[in-house]
Amino acid sequence: MTDTVAFEAEHLDHGLGELAGECVLVRHATGDRRAEAVLAVPGLAAPTVRRAADLAAEAGELSLFEPDDDLMLFHRNRREAAFIFREVFRDNEYLRHGVTLPERPTVVDVGANIGGASVLFGLVRPDSRIFALEPVPQLCRAVELNARLHGLDVVVIPAAVGDAPRRTQVTYYPKNTAMSGLLAGQSDREVLKVYLAGQEEDATDTAAGLDAVVAELLAGESVECEVQTLGQALAGYAVDRIDLLKIDVEKAEWQVLRGIDDTWWPRIDQVVMEVHDIDGRVAAVVALLEARGFSVLVDRNQDLLDTDMYGVYARRGPVTPDVAAPAWRKPLSTRRALAAALREKLGDEVAAVPVDRFRFVTALPRDERGEIDIGAVLAAVPAGAGAEAAPPAEIEQTLAAIWRRVLKVPDFAASDDFFDLGGTSLKSVRMVLEVGEAFGENVLPPDQLFEGSRFDQVVATIRRNLA
Repeated sequence: MTDTVAFEAEHLDHGLGELAGECVLVRHATGDRRAEAVLAVPGLAAPTVRRAADLAAEAGELSLFEPDDDLMLFHRNRREAAFIFREVFRDNEYLRHGVTLPERPTVVDVGANIGGASVLFGLVRPDSRIFALEPVPQLCRAVELNARLHGLDVVVIPAAVGDAPRRTQVTYYPKNTAMSGLLAGQSDREVLKVYLAGQEEDATDTAAGLDAVVAELLAGESVECEVQTLGQALAGYAVDRIDLLKIDVEKAEWQVLRGIDDTWWPRIDQVVMEVHDIDGRVAAVVALLEARGFSVLVDRNQDLLDTDMYGVYARRGPVTPDVAAPAWRKPLSTRRALAAALREKLGDEVAAVPVDRFRFVTALPRDERGEIDIGAVLAAVPAGAGAEAAPPAEIEQTLAAIWRRVLKVPDFAASDDFFDLGGTSLKSVRMVLEVGEAFGENVLPPDQLFEGSRFDQVVATIRRNLA
């Protein structure tokens, strides 16, 4: 238990303007009165961070991840959230080749997963009306929270989309949700292996470990779900046009298209979809879309050239090769961006407080007299505030040596993240294998690495599993 007598809370009032409504600095009460953490109420300039604080109590098994200084996402696992960021935001897999969003667009996101694409569409066009269709309840919850986090108009429809209504089973991969779907199977393993191996120049020395990671990520469970045609899923929502139809349903895309009847096709202006080229499906999809009056362009993700996956872009107007990304970034839309702005504003007083020791809340905790509750403040700041740094020990030294070898970095801080230092899923295989050799098998299961990948978190995981 933290000794609250050893600390004091200093209420900072330095004209923070719209950055923060209130701000408290936690420092040592004696000695050098070293600053330990900052607790702040986000101001009007950071509405997304304020909403994140509001939603924290509702997140449950979902976590909040910042893959970029300008984006936060609720997610099931960090590795996959990072993948969604790269595919949807950094690489702009959807809004390219002439596919754009007009003013006040209606967007239908079929196979929404955690809502990454829906968030992109809403950030590009805040006046968007978005329908997100997803059959897995756990992912529907993530879509809902991400929509509320970013203040977007998203209707979540808990259903799969196909060629006819029925009840069926969808395979849900909790640790690799993007590959969940109606037609999941052995081919998923090969696609994932190709993708993971493609992140490294030489994957030959980790083939066995790669198989183990793929097996871990594709441990699936069956979820009963309702399948509807697109028209049935949207019935009752007064949708008279679809400015963009996005489809990413893991090999079930042909069924989605076959379920769109003649009354719906004229309402659809643009289509962007992932297509698995099974039995000539890409050619069949292109032919169907062209017969419906679309111009079509086929593209490929450079990380997936050895798979059967293609991107298909279709418009009523011309499609031309153009991968320029639309503007989606907003200032002060992550906790670390707001923390950096507060550090700059407050100057030397908080210069020694790391960004990860800023915590944002909807209101500062107070006792019955209305004074700052130091105990509640210390409970709210990041774990470890006030703790003395532990001396170097065998686990830290051994793990540090492993990270230097695997990541090829000369040094790093305890708060540095494995993936931020250049770690990939395949490098994580190498790291897990070396940790196993050094400390014993299953001391660092892959899923626990993905849940906490900072150096100090990995050390804590190893310690806990060795106990």
